[in-house]
Amino acid sequence: MSQSLLQVRGLSVQFGHNKIIHGVDFEVRDGEILILMGPNGAGKTVLLKAIFGLFEKLSGTVEFDGKIIHPSPVAMVKAGMSFVGQGKRVFSSMTIEENLRMGAFLWTDKKMINQRIDELVDFFPILKKKFRTLAYNMSGGEQQILSLARALMMNPKLLICDEPSIGLAPKIVQQVFEKIEEVNKVFGTSIVIVEHNLKSLLKVAHRGYIIAQGKMVMEGSVETLADSKNLEKVFFGELV
Repeated sequence: MSQSLLQVRGLSVQFGHNKIIHGVDFEVRDGEILILMGPNGAGKTVLLKAIFGLFEKLSGTVEFDGKIIHPSPVAMVKAGMSFVGQGKRVFSSMTIEENLRMGAFLWTDKKMINQRIDELVDFFPILKKKFRTLAYNMSGGEQQILSLARALMMNPKLLICDEPSIGLAPKIVQQVFEKIEEVNKVFGTSIVIVEHNLKSLLKVAHRGYIIAQGKMVMEGSVETLADSKNLEKVFFGELV
């Protein structure tokens, strides 16, 4: 069994008087692609943002790479985690090169940054082809690839992707998922994905969780979670 990279224990998140996440336990193993599933409003995005420090947790612990960390974006990036949020999050008035350099904001070694840029544009050929292009002029799929590449600039151990298929055509979605799988294989990056487009993703994920009403209701292999009866129960509110 692979070693645990991220361990979350008893994590709860509250907005005002409403508790959104209820004492969730969550684990990501070294080198795996993990899918987090659940209906709209289940708490998927809130959970991942709380782990990354974008939402304040009410209680619980986050352990990453063997160390307990108080989540904040800077602390998590320093520890080796990157987050790709929903939508095509690029700096539209900047070139591809400038966007990539923004991804290495904690590095000061210019030679190291340049080497990483060279590595990533070789890995994502479309970025090399349009290296001097403003991100505004890229297609939706190309912007999503740029978001992914920027998140990889600091060579993270764990990459979190929140619904990378939003707004993309089915053919482009497949290409993005293929690249995500390739990132996992080539760089050894562990990946967590929140996604509604399950059909394509279940082909590349190793394991997953199902969350409903802010609680983890099931964990297992993708084959187990793909059981239509289990998914139907969750999405119709019967498995909580």
